[in-house]
Amino acid sequence: MWTEALPIVVYSTCTEVVTHAPDWQRLYASLQALKGHVQEYPGCQRFDVYFRAEPDERIRIHVYTSWDTLPQLEAFLERGYTFERLMGDFGGEVELERSIVMEKIF
Repeated sequence: MWTEALPIVVYSTCTEVVTHAPDWQRLYASLQALKGHVQEYPGCQRFDVYFRAEPDERIRIHVYTSWDTLPQLEAFLERGYTFERLMGDFGGEVELERSIVMEKIF
């Protein structure tokens, strides 16, 4: 008898923004506070931030969140303090390039 293992799925968000270097220090501090806040939400597995310096004193930032279940992710997107909401409150020159929801299967 063959037993099939179901895939393990993690529900995630990916947000990519570009900002100018003068805003980076203040934005970095805000991201540290946001990470500590979001990791307290039920079901949050990870909050990862990646960045890359680009020409013209710009910084490209990727923020990923990962969740145990789809309902937890949906609740976060609907009512939580997301990176997009932080960007709306932040001010400065921050350009949202994309924000997507994904499923990771391993």
